[in-house]
Amino acid sequence: MPQARAPRTAQTPSPDASVPDAPASSGAASGRSGRKQGKPARQPKAAKAFKSSDDWGVFRAVVIGVGILVAGFGLYNLITGTAGLPDASGGEVNPTLESQYRFFAAMMVGVGAAFVAIAVKFQWANMLWLVCLMVFLGGIGRVLSWAFSGTPHFTFIVLMILELAFPPALLVWHRFIAKTSDLRREYSQQAGGTGTDPGIAGGSR
Repeated sequence: MPQARAPRTAQTPSPDASVPDAPASSGAASGRSGRKQGKPARQPKAAKAFKSSDDWGVFRAVVIGVGILVAGFGLYNLITGTAGLPDASGGEVNPTLESQYRFFAAMMVGVGAAFVAIAVKFQWANMLWLVCLMVFLGGIGRVLSWAFSGTPHFTFIVLMILELAFPPALLVWHRFIAKTSDLRREYSQQAGGTGTDPGIAGGSR
């Protein structure tokens, strides 16, 4: 009689048969590493970029203020003429002098408007030197008038001092901010930032 064969049973792997488990563990590890690689690596923080908008903001405010004062004073003289002068006696008006006076009063309005325009649109920064020169030459004219025609009213002496002192001081201030902005921007770029300067860098714009 044929002998009955014992049913085949699933062979259990031996404890040291760890080869089939390796791909699973490596796959899980690779999956975790893949998920980790999917996230962008954190970049080191760059150095804070230098912005000189605060310095230029104060400078712009001062230039606009000066422009408004000059334009306002010129407009006052344009409307009143020689009658608005402190020493005006209210007598007969010289038409030639009145014509010339109102003409230069209108020029003063233009100078004040130029200051405001320069402060608003910094592309015209080089014009600041020309406008300051015009004001400074006006102060020289007051000095010549004092020397050849006598002492004017003290109000115009104060104006003369301002016209001689303020334009050079404004230009020196402008140059100082431009230089310090360039130095700080270079330092910021060397430190890894991208320095930006919304002001008039060197007055070349």
